[in-house]
Amino acid sequence: MADRQDVDKTVRQRGKQQSRYAPNLIEDDVNDKMTRRTKRKIFSWVRRVALVLIIVLGLALLIIPSPIDPVSFSLPDPPVFEGPLAPNNKLQQAEKIYEGEVIGPESLEKGRGGFYTGLADGRIIKITKNKIEEIAKLGKPPCGGVENEHTCGRPLGVRFHKDGNLYAVDAYSGIYRVFLETGDAMEIFSTREPVNGRPLMFVNDLDIASEDMIYFTDSSDKFERRQNKLLALEGSATGRVFQLNPYTDVVTLLMDGLALPNGIQISAEEDYILICETLRSRIHKYYLDGPKQGTSEIFIDNLPGLPDNIRYSNGGGYWVGFAAVRKQSFSMYDFMASRPWIRTFIAKLFNQEFIMNLVPKYGLVVELDENGKIIRSLHDPTGQTITGVSEVLDLGSHLYFGSYDAPFIGKLSYQNVYS
Repeated sequence: MADRQDVDKTVRQRGKQQSRYAPNLIEDDVNDKMTRRTKRKIFSWVRRVALVLIIVLGLALLIIPSPIDPVSFSLPDPPVFEGPLAPNNKLQQAEKIYEGEVIGPESLEKGRGGFYTGLADGRIIKITKNKIEEIAKLGKPPCGGVENEHTCGRPLGVRFHKDGNLYAVDAYSGIYRVFLETGDAMEIFSTREPVNGRPLMFVNDLDIASEDMIYFTDSSDKFERRQNKLLALEGSATGRVFQLNPYTDVVTLLMDGLALPNGIQISAEEDYILICETLRSRIHKYYLDGPKQGTSEIFIDNLPGLPDNIRYSNGGGYWVGFAAVRKQSFSMYDFMASRPWIRTFIAKLFNQEFIMNLVPKYGLVVELDENGKIIRSLHDPTGQTITGVSEVLDLGSHLYFGSYDAPFIGKLSYQNVYS
């Protein structure tokens, strides 16, 4: 009997406890239901907003005119970085000389007591051990920004002539003979007059043969240098290679249909010229003499990046600088090549500075032998020291690296190159 009373008492106590907590349980259940309803409302609102934004963005993309008319193309799978292309950190050993004193030293020449280069502010300068001296200016102020390039001038390729004067390409106006004693710049070819009915919008590099013939590249008949990222996104092949006779002013078309022809180099025997085709990652060989005169062939295809300028190496071959790299297992450039709609989307929505940020930071130059085989490569996998090499100047004891936008010239000793 006592046991039964104890059980009843326990049951009554539990009932009181449950009744005490019941309001809390009911309240929690109500709050949970309200929270779920609120979450559903918020999710539904977010979904509607997202749908509206997608519709608006889609309509905007249809309405906004595209600054490019991209072409579809394909490239071979990027080469594997092995053998002579095996990654190393040799470019990370380079010095940054004249840092902050030069901006965009695109092309480099050595002679007449110093280095010569053209800068982003339109100046052609001479660099000696102790000072930087302005030699000439190809445009007129204001200068200092991409928006002023077409009037300020942008010197790109520079070469010494056998007469001791410097010849320079201005991307916008043409080719100049620069008298070093006076600083006068005499225009010897102007882009004001079209060639074969087509404008020259982006004159890039030049070389001069011993008999004074000048060979030069025009990267596009549509885009100027200040629009070079748009040219890269479009991928069009309207670039050309010309021969200029400075005595008769006759301009002869040698090659057409190239996707941003860039650096140009005459062979040691002057029987052919080499032309870097940047947007197709290859180098062409055009014969100036011999049984193949007037014809061209591929010197090397499927390069590990987008080649810029090409210059002699001290070993009898050629150094090639790269504006960007192509690597396995994924190359964004290769991926977008056959997907022009992606490039249209990017060009409509983003400016050229944003596009530039899409380029992976990686420094690379390669040395080719006289037959176009890669025999050596120098890397900066981080891109922190050297990246975007426009040109390599080989002086026998050091390599010097130009750039289209870096605020310095790179310098690397042979000891680091060949170690």
